[in-house]
Amino acid sequence: MNMKHIFASIFLCLATFAFAQNPSKASVKALNNYVQFTNESIHGMMIAHRIFENINQEVNRSVDSPSEQINFYGNKDLPKNIFLDPEKWFYEISPYQWYQIAKSESRYLKTEERQTLNSHADKIKKIIDRTNKLRFQLDEFIKNKDLQDPKNQTEIFRQMEVVVDLYENMYLVKEQLRKNLKTIYQKNYYKESPHKSLGVPVLTEIHNNILPILKSLRYDVSGNLPEYTQKLEANVKKLNGIVNINARYKTAKMAAKKFLTELKKYQSSNQFDSKYELYGKAYYYHNVELVAAFNNYSGRMIKSLNDLIKLESDFSLFLLEEPHILKIVYPEKEIQKPDNQPIVEDVPMIIKDRNVVVRQRNIVVDKTEFTLQIFDHKEQDGDIISINLNGKWIIENQELKNRPLQVKIKINPKVENYIILHAENLGKTPPNTCAINYYFNGRKKQVVLNSNLNESEMIRMEYVEPKKKK
Repeated sequence: MNMKHIFASIFLCLATFAFAQNPSKASVKALNNYVQFTNESIHGMMIAHRIFENINQEVNRSVDSPSEQINFYGNKDLPKNIFLDPEKWFYEISPYQWYQIAKSESRYLKTEERQTLNSHADKIKKIIDRTNKLRFQLDEFIKNKDLQDPKNQTEIFRQMEVVVDLYENMYLVKEQLRKNLKTIYQKNYYKESPHKSLGVPVLTEIHNNILPILKSLRYDVSGNLPEYTQKLEANVKKLNGIVNINARYKTAKMAAKKFLTELKKYQSSNQFDSKYELYGKAYYYHNVELVAAFNNYSGRMIKSLNDLIKLESDFSLFLLEEPHILKIVYPEKEIQKPDNQPIVEDVPMIIKDRNVVVRQRNIVVDKTEFTLQIFDHKEQDGDIISINLNGKWIIENQELKNRPLQVKIKINPKVENYIILHAENLGKTPPNTCAINYYFNGRKKQVVLNSNLNESEMIRMEYVEPKKKK
């Protein structure tokens, strides 16, 4: 063994010893491994996302709809496995490698923490595995099947809707991971940094401002966007008074300003890239303009901010990026659309350690896709709520106002559908009360739900076929 190898071995032993002597530092690094794995998985999902948009356009052209190609590469132009990437086209460390690192170094976490975070990592691993498999499966289907056959049309769209669910599940798992990481970190591993990098606290607050904005566009809910925008604008202005020559800070600052500029365009104009007309304005701005400023592959706001956080302290938790939305556009020709909606499990009796109660008759609707108007119908007294639709939290920690929040939802008429009101506080005047407007037979209807810190009220939604016009 030469001297170079001897020194390398000594250094590795000393580093391992130091790492073992500082479990808190090792534990925070272990938490950040899950962030790195998730962020690189989101990067890979973005690459695959463009493939799926192209497949959708190709299918529509084959059926009957002229459509403009959005992206100009296909499976043949990419590695066999986007998330493994042995030739390092896209990552220094691939998602699969980060997955193994996260699992290995989870030994520095407590057993319960390790089990919780590994469960999320396993779910993300399954999502990216299935995503990579489906990009080839859909390609093969198009090449080998007659897309003029109605049965094949239904089947290809069924498979594409499965991919849509994967992208939505990626977002939901990421959100749960974010909350669990934050709780674990603040409870057991938070350590005040001895110094604060200029701009990092403001940029972190901007990150927190952006999350509900992106969620609003994801679900096309615009009720509180003006309020979110005002908070974001105030924090972006603070950046102008901070002098920091670090290149990462400048990149993050530029991306934050870009995000704000595009958000204002979204709110003030109906103009957007015509190639995305069938997808809609919210889809375009979320995926093309806003997430582009936020994520690593373009604006690099979060990547730059995480680099700054690392420079500041080895005891700081990194921030997560945001997955894309995937939407399937159907051709003009009337085809048998697949029913891919998941079967809703039994209606819960307990949710978040509170009893679920039913106090009134069902909401009756004659559409499977419709908008709910959710608001405080009495005095605006600071009620904060979360809304659960069929097991999914579609609104979280939202303050009720007299101005209705517009929430678009979709139900499955073949199963039991329900909404649960979960009170995050009691406002000034208990209980927490929420009014919901909806339409049935063209007429506005209203139901009022009441919840407290012990019980959450649920109401079922019943679908009936719309009356035929005479």
